[in-house]
Amino acid sequence: MNHLILAFKAYQSDVDIHKHSAYQMVLSTDNPFSTHCNGKTYNKVFGFVIKPQVPHACASPHSNVLVINIEPFSPAGKYLSVKLKEIENPIIFYTKAQINHYFGVSGKQVNPKDILNKLSSQLPLTSTDQRITKIISHIQQNHQSSKFSLHQISNLVFLSPSRLGFLFKQHTGSSISKYLLWTRLKNAIHLILSKKTKTLTQIAHESGFYDSSQMTKYMYQMFGLSPSRLKQKSDLIQLLDEYSH
Repeated sequence: MNHLILAFKAYQSDVDIHKHSAYQMVLSTDNPFSTHCNGKTYNKVFGFVIKPQVPHACASPHSNVLVINIEPFSPAGKYLSVKLKEIENPIIFYTKAQINHYFGVSGKQVNPKDILNKLSSQLPLTSTDQRITKIISHIQQNHQSSKFSLHQISNLVFLSPSRLGFLFKQHTGSSISKYLLWTRLKNAIHLILSKKTKTLTQIAHESGFYDSSQMTKYMYQMFGLSPSRLKQKSDLIQLLDEYSH
């Protein structure tokens, strides 16, 4: 899977105006909804795509929506930056057919798995450089450590920190620090949605953050959603992490 894509289903949910650092796609799998993007309201839409830092809100009381967040410095983010380069307003989809055409998938219905596979297939995070593969694996397995350092992980592959940083960005499109932050946030979201008895402080520590305040700061900056709000709506949200490329 592409660890720089975060996708989840939200059931019959409203979100107030906010903005964040990730590229975002919100796509209905059944009924139309309303959105307010960049100062304009769009009614009876089936989806939209926005750049980072675009103020937006959603009202989907009768819809199940697929929300896809993409790290802006990843290959996926760079692909979208080119695709959206000359577009100031959000891309709005008024039919399901428009969604499928945009993503290049077939069918009359919006299939989350098809869209995620199509998007992820263009942006593989699998590196042919075994050193980078080893670092990616190390980050995924040890992201919860608060003592993570570039010097420490560069020693694992016998490279200088600057050389490793260059190679990592060359192969993934993201810096090591941004990849580590994304991995921690993704883990935190998974725990919030799946381990409902855990406190936000426990989740923050288990995800590699100093405390819940730091986790809240970065989660809101990246996704426009606070951990406490996510926890309140946990019964209405399903994290999608089982797609391949």
